[in-house]
Amino acid sequence: MTDDTFGFSAAKKTTVEKLKGIVPDERPSAAASLAKVDAVGDALGFRSREDARGHLVRRRKREIGPTVAINTRAPERVAEPFIRFCEDNRFSYWEGIEELMKRANLNGID
Repeated sequence: MTDDTFGFSAAKKTTVEKLKGIVPDERPSAAASLAKVDAVGDALGFRSREDARGHLVRRRKREIGPTVAINTRAPERVAEPFIRFCEDNRFSYWEGIEELMKRANLNGID
């Protein structure tokens, strides 16, 4: 009995030979391709996160302290305007709730 009971060795050998024949193209320079990417991004309205010197601009994370998970179901007539309010003001949902509580002069909000 042979090691190739099912007759796959011939196909395996041709696949291996095909893979050995694959030669990657010469890579383009990274600077040239990044320049193209930046140009396309600029044309679509995306702005770089780097400053003029090429350093990444770091955003400071806000410490919010201990948290509590709140899960709720809301009618569309309430949820959609709230989500739109948060998106328009660039608030996370908790920041949107906090802002609305401030506007309502609820106790416990600084």
